[in-house]
Amino acid sequence: MHRGVAFFLAVVFFLPVISLAAIEAPLDKQFNYTKEPVSVQGGEITDGRDLRNIRWGKHPEFERIVLDIYKGAYYDKGPVVPVPCYFVVEYEYYPFRFTVTLNGIRARNAEYRSFPESSIIEETYLIPYLDDSGIKFAIALGGPVEFEVFELHNPGRIVIDLRELPGKIDLPEVYSLRTATGLGVEDLGYLQEIMIGMGSEKPRILMAEDGKLFFEEGYYATQAKASQRKDEIASNSEGVEFFIEKRGPASVPQ
Repeated sequence: MHRGVAFFLAVVFFLPVISLAAIEAPLDKQFNYTKEPVSVQGGEITDGRDLRNIRWGKHPEFERIVLDIYKGAYYDKGPVVPVPCYFVVEYEYYPFRFTVTLNGIRARNAEYRSFPESSIIEETYLIPYLDDSGIKFAIALGGPVEFEVFELHNPGRIVIDLRELPGKIDLPEVYSLRTATGLGVEDLGYLQEIMIGMGSEKPRILMAEDGKLFFEEGYYATQAKASQRKDEIASNSEGVEFFIEKRGPASVPQ
């Protein structure tokens, strides 16, 4: 693990906007890296697909994650496909991570693991996703990165190339409005739907330091704003206790 990554001075960032700019994933590598929190979309809308492998490799100037998409349903393993299924890859702060959502997935043969051999990537973990034709997982990072996302055809693959961001980004601490760990998978998904209905802009399911999942309603620039939002959702939180956690951009939630 690389939880205690140190960053060096370069450029000052302000508290990032929660809504992410959406861009289309190109076909093949373009050598066009970004460090912004964006949402990259691509692939084709389909069904009967299998996330067969999550592969990692180290190249001279970057590290690479490859998602191999095959035909498949439940325990049946089919052949490769020419185009990857529809996907959304999002880059987030607090903490730094990618989330990957794949639609049309009916088989789940990929392994989710830690990456001690990587200097950037810490681990991958599943995120509860209440849709039997899709899957969502996170790629936890040790710090900020530059990256590009693209797709490959024949066979269909999704590729994330990333490298350590040179220098330091100076992001402020934020106040996360969250639950404790220990909620069940369905409870986490249901709570997310409720909070979206109550106007939460970017509710998330995150992993804490102990490896357990919890729900975050959002994060705020001040404790006063987080407290105000806590009061607003109190009557519709289904009896779930929320508390406020002060957290830095790379801090692992407790």
